[in-house]
Amino acid sequence: MNHDTLVLIAKTVGPIWMGGFLLIVLIRAWNPRRRAEQERIARSILADAGEDGR
Repeated sequence: MNHDTLVLIAKTVGPIWMGGFLLIVLIRAWNPRRRAEQERIARSILADAGEDGR
């Protein structure tokens, strides 16, 4: 493999890989079944900050 071939592979596979990763993150973030868990986590952080009196 020469340098040009590796650059071509990186330029084609890289964006596909990152796009797939972004898609997985978005699906997990906006999954309605996870909303209750995310709300519980968000409230626990806010409750901990409120107990300090700040």
